[in-house]
Amino acid sequence: MTMRDAAARGAAAIVVAAGLAPLLVPGSALPMALGMQGLILFLLAHGSLTYGRLGVLGFFACAYPVAFAFEALSIATGFPFGSFTHDGPGLQILGVPPTVPIVYGVAGYVAWSIARTVIVGDRAGRLTGPARVVVPPVAALVLAGYDAVIDPAGATVEGRWSYGDPSGLFGVPLTNFLGWVVTGWVAFQLFALLGPPARRLGRASALPPVVWLGVYLPGVVTLVTAPAGPADAATVAGRTFMVADIQETAVIVGMFSMGIPALMALACVLVRRDGADEPVAEPTPTPPTAARR
Repeated sequence: MTMRDAAARGAAAIVVAAGLAPLLVPGSALPMALGMQGLILFLLAHGSLTYGRLGVLGFFACAYPVAFAFEALSIATGFPFGSFTHDGPGLQILGVPPTVPIVYGVAGYVAWSIARTVIVGDRAGRLTGPARVVVPPVAALVLAGYDAVIDPAGATVEGRWSYGDPSGLFGVPLTNFLGWVVTGWVAFQLFALLGPPARRLGRASALPPVVWLGVYLPGVVTLVTAPAGPADAATVAGRTFMVADIQETAVIVGMFSMGIPALMALACVLVRRDGADEPVAEPTPTPPTAARR
C-alpha cells in the first residue's frame, strides 16, 4: 500500500467517523466541520492517486470558478438557482461566501468518481467516445442528490440561505436543484475535456461510494439519536415547517438520491473485481473432421 493509498483510506475513515460523530456529540457543529475536513483530504489524497497532483488542481480549477460564477450570477439575476441570498456571517464576495464553492469541489469530486465508476469502471486513461458526454451530466445529478439532503435544513432550521420565492422542498424551489445540475454539469464537462488521464486504482476505486455514504450518515444518526421535538418548528416567508419532518425527509430523500448511486458504484467495483479474478476457461479443442472418401 502506497502513502497516497493510505492517505485516501484515512480521509475516507474521517468522513465516516464524522457521520457517526452525532452519537458522541449530538447537536454539535463538529460532525459537519470534521466531515468537510475529511472531504478536502479525500480530494487531495484520492484525487492525486487517480489523476496526480496537477490533476487535483485541474479538477478544483474547473469546479471552484464555475460554482462561484453561477452562484454570483444567480444572486444578481436569479439564474440558474433562482433568486436567493446567503445569510450566514462572514466574508462575502459578490454575495457568495468564498467557502461555498469549495463544497462543489470536494463533494463534486466524489460525485464525479461515482458516476465514472458506474459508467466506465476502474478504467485507466481519459474518457472517450460517448462516456465523455455521458459521465458529466450523470455526475451532476449525483451531486444534486447531495444538495437535496442538505438544502432544506440550511434554508429553514439553520438559516444559512433564503430564497426569494420559497417553494418546493421545505421552501427550496426546483430551480435551486436545477442550478446544481447545471453548475455541476459545466464543471464536470470541462474536466472531462481538459483533465488528465485517470490511473487504474484497484481496491481504492471502492472508496468514493463509501465516502458518499459517510456524508449521508449524519442525518440518519441524528434522526435516530436526537430527533427534533414534536413542537420544534421553523417559519420561512410565512410558512411553518416541523423540524422533525425536515429531518426525516432528508433521510428519506438521501436514501435514494445518495444511497442508490453509492451502492450502484460499490456493486460495480465488487462485480468487476470478481469478474477479473475468475480464471479464463481454455477453449475446448474441436476434433478434426474425418475426411470424406
